[in-house]
Order: sequence, then structure tokens, then C-alpha cells
Amino acid sequence: MGIIFSTYRKNRIGIRRAVPWSFMVSRVVTGATQIIFPYVICFHLMKGEISDEFSQYTNGADYMTYIVLGSALNVLAVSTLMNVGRALITELREGTLEMLLLSPAPRREYFIGCLLEQTTRAMLEFGTVILLGAVFGADLRALVSLRALAVILLAVCSFFCMGLTLSSVMLYTRDTYITQNTLFITMSLICGIAYPIQYLPGWVQMAAQVFPLTPAVSLFRNVVIQNQTLMENHLLILQAVVLSAVYLLTGALWNQRLERRMMESIFG
Repeated sequence: MGIIFSTYRKNRIGIRRAVPWSFMVSRVVTGATQIIFPYVICFHLMKGEISDEFSQYTNGADYMTYIVLGSALNVLAVSTLMNVGRALITELREGTLEMLLLSPAPRREYFIGCLLEQTTRAMLEFGTVILLGAVFGADLRALVSLRALAVILLAVCSFFCMGLTLSSVMLYTRDTYITQNTLFITMSLICGIAYPIQYLPGWVQMAAQVFPLTPAVSLFRNVVIQNQTLMENHLLILQAVVLSAVYLLTGALWNQRLERRMMESIFG
């Protein structure tokens, strides 16, 4: 626990000293745009007209509720992947990666500390999406339940596992912006955030299943909108767990290999 909270404190102090206000403002503004733009497009440009095809794909879900739930999980996914994925390469750029590798601190607790710190910040964005969504007419009464909380925790854990693999990719390529922006744009387009994935070609729908965000969003909507139980969605839960295990194993093994190479280069 000491390692987890030390990592949390280090990252939080860095954020507060570098960008004490702008990071808070950016979180709130980003969350607001996730709701305002779809609302304007739907009710001012499209006059609130929803096609029968959309209602069929979403089981008659309300449009604003559908958008709010997708956007809420999307901001958690982006925050988790960005902060956990960039942890090691940020240490490299700051010149502290060698000290981290030589320290006896386990990497597991280090990443958990990064996850804990970013999650507390991501809640600002998540809360903004939920509050604005409620103001603009989303029906979020079922959000206050243990089932919804369990889905959120499962989703964050899945994003964390994927973030470990992303960390390896960034450290291997020495790149953050192209990697993360390509990933985030792809996820927002094919994972069913703003529209059902049934609108996409079949091969794109298949590709969307490799991202934990896809089953997490479907599960979240089924629980909150359709008021379904977790057992009714056991296949989605199984998919999220399997994907998490694959990303966790891939990230852990790849990180170990990269660290070994870096240690050899340091002492070589």
C-alpha cells in the first residue's frame, strides 16, 4: 500500500504543480462537449427524429440516455489508457525510468498507483457527463445501483489491463501521440459510443470486439437502460474478463522483456 499511495502522491503533486487549474477545466470542458454536441445535432439539426432502425438496434432506448452512458464510459477509457499507458514513457522522458527499474518497488503496485490517481481525476469528467446528461433529459435513475457500480469497476479494470499493453507499445515505439490518438479515435468510432455498431460493416463489428470498451458499453446500457441483471449479461462479462486477461498477460510479459533489455543497455 505504501508503494501505491507514494505513486499516487507523486503523480498528483506533479499535476498540481504543473497544471493546477487547467487540468480541472479541461476535464470539465471535455465532459461537457461529449453531451452538448450530440444534443445540438439531434434536437436542433435533426429535430429529434430518430429512425426506426436506431430504435430496433437499441431496443427502444432513449437517444440522450444512450449517448450519455456511452460517453461516460468512453471518458473513463481514454483517461485510464492515457495515464496508465504513458506512465513508463513519461518516466523515460523525465529521466527517472532507470531509477524506477533499479528500485525494489514492484511494477504492479506502481501501475495501480497510477490507476488510482487518474481515476480520481477522471471522475470529474465522468461526473460532468452524468450531470449534464441528466440536465438534458437522460434517464439515469438506474445508475444509482450496485449493478451499475459493478459494471463501472469491471470496465475500469478492463481499461487498466489494456493500458498495460499500451504502455509496452508506447515504450517500444518511443511514441505517445500517434499511438494514443489513433487508438482513441478508433475506439470512439467502432465501439458503439455514439451509435450502435450494427450500422458498421461486419468486419468492423468483429474488430470492435477486441476492445474492452465494446462489451463494457453494451453491458452498462443493458443494466441502466433495460434494467437487466448481471447474470442476464454473463456473456458480455465473460468477454470483458477474457479480454482483460489477454491484455494483462501481454502487457506484463512485454514490459518484463522491455525492462530486461533496458537494464542490459544500462549495465552493458
